[in-house]
Amino acid sequence: MKGATIRLVWRWHLWMGVALLLPLLWWTGTALIFSLWPIEAVRGNTLAKHSKPQEVRLRADHQPPAHLLPGARSLRVVPLMGRALALVDRGAETEVWDIEANRTLGPVIPLTWALEIAARDVAVAAEPCAIYLVPRAGNAIRVAGEGPDQLEPPAEYAGPRPAYALHYPGRAGVHLYVDALDGQVRARRRAIWRFYDLAFRLHSFEFTGDGLKRGVLLAVCALWLALGVTGAIMAWRRLRPSRSQR
Repeated sequence: MKGATIRLVWRWHLWMGVALLLPLLWWTGTALIFSLWPIEAVRGNTLAKHSKPQEVRLRADHQPPAHLLPGARSLRVVPLMGRALALVDRGAETEVWDIEANRTLGPVIPLTWALEIAARDVAVAAEPCAIYLVPRAGNAIRVAGEGPDQLEPPAEYAGPRPAYALHYPGRAGVHLYVDALDGQVRARRRAIWRFYDLAFRLHSFEFTGDGLKRGVLLAVCALWLALGVTGAIMAWRRLRPSRSQR
């Protein structure tokens, strides 16, 4: 193999190594972020008080009224705030019915209930600075506090809707999501979680389509193969005996 050819192979080997280093730095750098915080802190479980909810013993007379049944797709009875509630799913929306008081609460539980549930769940000294109702579809609507009247549906929350989103002040940027039907705390989000989630999206290329993901993986595999081939050629060139040694 001529000297000009081997120099060309060496040059290609060098630049392919540099090109292969870039995705390796990308994946290693984003993966390093995963080890910075314990997963319990990322999920917000360290903020939880883990207090026991008020128990309600369902009785035989905890039966939803008969007039709620026509047109209902499903109906379930849940205990919440010391009383039994009937959640009547009518397709477009769900009606929340207080069985003991024999009255409707509307399409969601009262905001005061959500605030009490949040106070029992999360260990944050401050009160929520803004509260939004995230409907089944469409933008989140501010129902209390200060801030824009509407926000885009939160990308950080993928739980059931409708839900109350309680935004707490402070650098931690805590957001608490309470199910607006059964009162369950569905998610605790903070600035750490958002940074962690961004790193995960960058690490897994979630911002691109499947076609580009496959293209990147194929390109990396092709670089590895070409790097091995050019490296083998240079090793063979270096190790093979010269004519003077024959």
